[in-house]
Order: sequence, then structure tokens, then C-alpha cells
Amino acid sequence: MVTELLVMWVVGVVAFFVLWAILAKIIKRISDKKNKTENVIQKEASENDISDEHSL
Repeated sequence: MVTELLVMWVVGVVAFFVLWAILAKIIKRISDKKNKTENVIQKEASENDISDEHSL
């Protein structure tokens, strides 16, 4: 009985950390994608500013 509870507890703890690691990886991927998009937008804006300065 005690060993069964111990095994269930260990499986639960391991499952918790595995799911936590998966969630962290998904959040990091979303964050990286968002940062990449923002960097592209900023780069395009700075290129437009430079081309506007040269056209004057």
C-alpha cells in the first residue's frame, strides 16, 4: 500500500515537471517568435527612416 502511494507520488511529480518543461518550451517559442516579429518591424521602420533621409 505504501509503495503504491510512493510510486504514484513519484509518477505525479515527474509528470508535473515534464508538463512544466513542455509549457516553458512552448512559452519560450512564442516569445521568440514575437520578438523576431518585433525586430523585423523595427528593422523595416529604421530602413524606411534611412531611405526618407536620403530622399531629402
